[in-house]
Amino acid sequence: MTMYEKICDFENLVSAFKLSQLDNRYKRKICGFTFSLEENLLRLRWELQHEVYTPQPYSYFTLHEPKARDIAAPDFRDRIVQHSLVAQIEPILERKFINDCYACRTGRGTHFAKNRVKRFLMAARSYHGKSVQMYVLQCDVRKFFQSISWDILLKIIKKDINDPQTYTLIEKIVTTHPSEKKNSISQPQAQLSIFEIDTETIHKSVSIEKRIGLPIGNLTSQLFANLYLNELDHYMKDKLHIRWYGRYMDDFFVIHPDRNYLKELENTIGVFLEKELQLKLHPKKLTIKNVKDGLPFVGYRIFYDHVLVRGSTLQRMERKYRGKVKQHKDKWITDKKLMESKASIIGHLKHANTYGLKKKMFTK
Repeated sequence: MTMYEKICDFENLVSAFKLSQLDNRYKRKICGFTFSLEENLLRLRWELQHEVYTPQPYSYFTLHEPKARDIAAPDFRDRIVQHSLVAQIEPILERKFINDCYACRTGRGTHFAKNRVKRFLMAARSYHGKSVQMYVLQCDVRKFFQSISWDILLKIIKKDINDPQTYTLIEKIVTTHPSEKKNSISQPQAQLSIFEIDTETIHKSVSIEKRIGLPIGNLTSQLFANLYLNELDHYMKDKLHIRWYGRYMDDFFVIHPDRNYLKELENTIGVFLEKELQLKLHPKKLTIKNVKDGLPFVGYRIFYDHVLVRGSTLQRMERKYRGKVKQHKDKWITDKKLMESKASIIGHLKHANTYGLKKKMFTK
């Protein structure tokens, strides 16, 4: 069975459906799809097998926490296809990633990243001695998802995905961005097709003319974004032989005892990103700091011997929890929902030195 045949396999589509509707099964569109589940999955399989499958229009909205982000959510049937696709290609692409690529990977994540940073700090101090000052260069890519080149990405993917049908499906997901045509009041409702493409209403997260941009809401976007900056990871490790380097999506750091070296490295990285990946570093998020003040990363401030929660992260948690408490007081949410919110916060705090902080937050 080829890779594409596995993607189209009915049992794999059922598994992909189960993953797609986790925590969202009672939404209207998902309930409608589930009502005729077998029929819908068989139709989806037929479209894939005959290679006539086309992604449907995205739904657009903005998230404001922790910062404003434009989300393009795929149609539910497209999420099923993406889950089935990722199940086949992720094990192949996963082998390309370095150990210190942390985002959206099984067994990695923020807590793994936090522990690795602390190990790096301790290793650097052990190697150079306690008397040597250590510095950290932290960088962020400007408008990362919106700036990813389709052509460069597809060229990178083609190195490892040899099945032509699977590659065609990936290309279709990356480059197809239909948008719902705006309704006209003067037209009868029956004459409107919600799948008509109107390029003027395509979301700003992608540019069809420039062939750039990945929608943040796509499951495949997370994997492809990691793969895109995997080129930087191997440049840092294999070409420059950087020892203490790590990356969480487009946020990455380098620990080194020489501040001047880090300033030169900043320019080297910027040139590589522009030349090879058509990306630019965010000028306002380039910092070189002494690690004695803590290394801010993945929601924590990490020191040699302890870990604290970042101030901005803590403020956001407290604000959300106060809102939940007020909703509970006004009978808008149940005791269970309030306890789930509390457990989520404690789950983040327990990975840092926060005994006094937890006591202060929840004693009241």
